[in-house]
Amino acid sequence: MKNLYFIFPITGPNNGVKVISNHIKRSIFNNNPISVRTINTAQAEDFSNFGKFSTKKVFHFFKLFKSLFIIEREDMVYVNVTPSGFAFYRDLIILFLCSFRTTNITAHIHANGLEKKVKIYNKFLFAKLKIIVINVDQKGKLDSLKLNTFLVPNSLPDYFENTPIRPLQEAGIKLIYLSNISKPKGIERLIKIAEVISSKKLDCILNVFGGALSETEKCTIKDLDLKYDFLNYHGPILDEREKYDNLLKNDALLFLSDENYEVYPLVYIESLMSGLPILTTKQIVSDNFSKIGVADILNENTDNFEAIITNYLEDPQQFHNRKIKSRDAYKQNYSYNNFIQQIEKIILHDKN
Repeated sequence: MKNLYFIFPITGPNNGVKVISNHIKRSIFNNNPISVRTINTAQAEDFSNFGKFSTKKVFHFFKLFKSLFIIEREDMVYVNVTPSGFAFYRDLIILFLCSFRTTNITAHIHANGLEKKVKIYNKFLFAKLKIIVINVDQKGKLDSLKLNTFLVPNSLPDYFENTPIRPLQEAGIKLIYLSNISKPKGIERLIKIAEVISSKKLDCILNVFGGALSETEKCTIKDLDLKYDFLNYHGPILDEREKYDNLLKNDALLFLSDENYEVYPLVYIESLMSGLPILTTKQIVSDNFSKIGVADILNENTDNFEAIITNYLEDPQQFHNRKIKSRDAYKQNYSYNNFIQQIEKIILHDKN
């Protein structure tokens, strides 16, 4: 029997790649008569370890590389590739070692910038791969390098099915910020928005969930929690049920990452699934959500936040209709079965 080697981060702190990787792994295992063998590339034990070098990680690298030598010629490899930082070079070594063992290798790219990493010394390696990307911008840049790319936008299984949409409550609008606490993820914008809510006396509650990536940011978010009665910092979310329970208790998603920092935020899909419209800074795919009427785009300095929230507050019925539209948008555009079928078709067959 052929083996599928699933080389992804599947443990550690919650993040988008971990969430979607575990869903894909379970689906492939349940749908196909093959042996799925997992090689876990996760290294961060908590949010403070993300992107940081340690001796322990070096030992993990050697253990990980050693595990690749059991791959055989007829086996398949499905691997997450990170196009930035030290992780890129780790993943490049993984691809290089796997290419000596088998020719059926699929790389899934969940982040920006791979086109900048494809150089003369490694292009031969990437040319051998099937490469799954998750937005049109990624595909266009890699197609220009004549690589074998497949566009498969993210999706998630429907956690709720027939759960009703939460009506607008008398307490005003509850916004949920669901992200790591860091500068690229928008902590400075969160500070500014809290100041606007306070100074303009907007009828809003901010529920903040996420792990701080540094001691400075941990102190910042705790200070905000103490300073404003309407802002509640709940810490990181540890499991899927807790995440969706909290999404259901809120009215809209607040997403504040740096412009185009995210490739295809999984939390967009989680929000639509939960019936939550999106207030977001401009991301590569955010215009797609705005065009179908489920997202408002915040300026880089968020100075249009007050106008957007005021519009929500002045017309509760229209806002409720947008929540229904958000849930409908998930059901119409994010079939998880179709998503998995596309993934399986790519990774379980040899490249033509």
